Amino acid sequence: MGRNGRRIQSFQQFDVADDQCGMKVGTDALVLGCWAGEGMEGLARILDIGTGSGILALMLAQRHEQAEVEAVELEPDAAKQAAANVAASPFSERISVHAMAIQAWTGDLVDLVVCNPPFFHNHPKSPERKRNLARHDDTLPLRVLFSEAKRVTHEAGVFQFVFPTERAEEVRSLAEKEGWLFMQRISLAWSDMHEPIRDLWTWTKGTHLALQPKSELRLMQDPNTGTWSSWLKPSLSNFLMNEPGS
Repeated sequence: MGRNGRRIQSFQQFDVADDQCGMKVGTDALVLGCWAGEGMEGLARILDIGTGSGILALMLAQRHEQAEVEAVELEPDAAKQAAANVAASPFSERISVHAMAIQAWTGDLVDLVVCNPPFFHNHPKSPERKRNLARHDDTLPLRVLFSEAKRVTHEAGVFQFVFPTERAEEVRSLAEKEGWLFMQRISLAWSDMHEPIRDLWTWTKGTHLALQPKSELRLMQDPNTGTWSSWLKPSLSNFLMNEPGS
């Protein structure tokens, strides 16, 4: 926590304030941010849908040094905070924050779309409007997300996002209806004692990726040390202030 209760998360190359955002910086965003674009060279334009505090846009700008990053955010206060976080970062000239819904975005087509989407569907809601926008899919149902991601990517575009494992069949059905080609699903479980709770998905509009379509299970936690697993630790160490898991 920062002074006067202001939440500030410090990373190696940037800080992220998220006290004005319905969705705070959390594990989903960190894992998605350090994984997105893995193995993809020469990304020129990236779009972050529902950027919130801007954490994904900042991580992607750090990792993909030549890319221009566009970030859209519907909630006005979150968009302002994301813009402030970006302005204070070393990547301010390569990240643009747009206070709008993705349905209103009309920029140039992009190579990669990433999203940590709202995924509660028909769940009880909080009295807090910002939290509801960030967590419930009223304004961005999964079907619309796939449709908009397809609209804003070029013919070889890629869409990567994180989503609850329990909705995997719905993801597959809607993605295929929108014409996306399945490339990768990584199901995430905390340990071998837990069931998977999240999936990292990669879908593409073309067949240009060297990555072969596959599904796999990965653990978030090293069973011997209780810290981040070996596949996550190297990537996270490029962002976090301290050694991951320390």
